[in-house]
Amino acid sequence: MKIEKNNRYFTIAAYAVGACLVTVIGILAVLHFKEVWAAICKVFGLIYWLLKPLILGFVIAYLLDPIVEFYENRCHKIKGKELFHSKKDQAESDLNHPKRWHMRTVPTLFTFLTVIMVLGLFILIIVMNIEAIAGNFSLLGIKESINRYLAYFENMLEGVNRFTNEMGILRGQEGIVQKVYSAINDFVLRLSNQFLNSLTTIGLNTMNLLLAFVIAFYLLQDKQRCIAVVKKASYTLLKPKIYRHTMVLCHDIDYVFSGYIRGQIIDAMIVAVLTSLALTVIQLDFAIIIGVIAGIFNLIPYFGPIVGFILAIIIGILDPNPMKAVYGAIAILIIQQIDGWIIVPKVVGECVKLHPVIVLLAILIGGNLFGLMGMLIGVPVAAFIRLVLLRYVTELFPDGEEVLEEEIASQAKEEIKEK
Repeated sequence: MKIEKNNRYFTIAAYAVGACLVTVIGILAVLHFKEVWAAICKVFGLIYWLLKPLILGFVIAYLLDPIVEFYENRCHKIKGKELFHSKKDQAESDLNHPKRWHMRTVPTLFTFLTVIMVLGLFILIIVMNIEAIAGNFSLLGIKESINRYLAYFENMLEGVNRFTNEMGILRGQEGIVQKVYSAINDFVLRLSNQFLNSLTTIGLNTMNLLLAFVIAFYLLQDKQRCIAVVKKASYTLLKPKIYRHTMVLCHDIDYVFSGYIRGQIIDAMIVAVLTSLALTVIQLDFAIIIGVIAGIFNLIPYFGPIVGFILAIIIGILDPNPMKAVYGAIAILIIQQIDGWIIVPKVVGECVKLHPVIVLLAILIGGNLFGLMGMLIGVPVAAFIRLVLLRYVTELFPDGEEVLEEEIASQAKEEIKEK
């Protein structure tokens, strides 16, 4: 008997089988959540290890892109409109005019020179501060001190050995000394191996970082070509409706993270200046260095003042006047409170369009749930949830998408004015 093909029943059967498979896989994933999560983390860890320079290159390029655009607009004003076209005209003709892809070469070079100059200035400040404080400090003095301590330690061991022999202590246990020396030798060997492994790791990370900067350079230089290729591939692979939603989603993510990064950089600069001024008034050594380090670590919310607090106490204790440690700790605590309750909610909240209370709640909830990483991504995740609610939950926010478009347009106008 011949069975006639029925596309309708075939489609229903395919959906039923697919639903059953998804249900079974979901139940197994829930029952074996730890194993599944460990496997997922292992896969992502392997991907990150393989593509580490590329991922770091994308991150560096994303962070440096505003500086490149700043120089690009300055070059546009200098060279005229015949060299740098508008973004709309450039996006439409990128794939047809390869020579225009390299118009960002000079702005990218200026950006990398700026980064090198800033790092060089930071190193110069550190060297000058150390020279001003160290005075006649020399490596020869360190060598003499180490030799003196080693000689003292050897004399102490010889004295202990003579004392035990005279008193009859550990008589018949001559192997103990050999065991102690063997244990010390093993410890030194393990320490040497760890040191060599650390040097190897540092070398690999340095190579990856250098390669990441090279990748970032080419990504920044060929930004329009990369965007055009990705858009063309996405439009080819995705349906028009999904493509539009994907582009909107990517635009919203960029809007949130660019605002958050901008706010964090402003907050870090404020903390660095306040910490440097406060510790300079106290006349604490390495005041500017501690302030800059506190500002850099403050890119992680509330982490910068903690680092500054620890460094200020250590440097203050080593000072001839130990009370500077107390004064430095009090100053850092005051700056931490000002940063946590005033600067972060106001500055970061303005950049991501969140109320200061929401910023504080996002940081606290993220920290309680996911620790340090949660504190770092809590605010951008909250800002992205706000954008999704405004754009898609029309029942609660009927004018949400219009409000969102107005915010994006106002931010674009501000960026144009700054440029």
